[in-house]
Amino acid sequence: MTITGHTPACRTDLDKHPARYLVIVDDRDAHTSWAERSREDRLPQRRVVYVERQVDHPVVSQLQWDELEGDCRDAGGYLSLLTYTAASYAHAASLARREFAVAGAVARMGEVIDSHLEYGGRGWVAIRIADGGSDGELYDDCDAARAAQAHPERCTYFPVSPLFPWTPRMCEEHLEFMNHMQHGCMVHGTPTCR
Repeated sequence: MTITGHTPACRTDLDKHPARYLVIVDDRDAHTSWAERSREDRLPQRRVVYVERQVDHPVVSQLQWDELEGDCRDAGGYLSLLTYTAASYAHAASLARREFAVAGAVARMGEVIDSHLEYGGRGWVAIRIADGGSDGELYDDCDAARAAQAHPERCTYFPVSPLFPWTPRMCEEHLEFMNHMQHGCMVHGTPTCR
């Protein structure tokens, strides 16, 4: 309320209503140097270049999309235009970064499992929850796999066998579940955080 007692004509909407956001990302240099690629704790990161709320009107929305898509093409083809439903600009950028991190972790976990199965390996594997990577070893049991890790609480352990193949979707669900378990945000088997 202003001094005169009248409500101002324009008010800021503090409620965070979901909206569509257009996000331009650059995945070209997720790692900046060879040294960073070789560090176990260095995860590749997506760079968010630009975020814009998508207009509700369909005609204007299409013009907005075309303009941003043209900007991506003009940049040499290394930028991508993505859409997210989010509560804010920062939330949309966060979703874009998270999607990239999850996709990388799922791919690494699948590669680890496939590399062991390719040579007929059977045993227990330790997978880092944060990035889906592994130490590359197969162990006789879960206890041996856990004991071999510098930070056993940051890993998930399971048997690898040709009798139980893992799909990318299974890897994604497992890593997401273990991430929630690691952070203590599970209630009755359901994640409470997003």
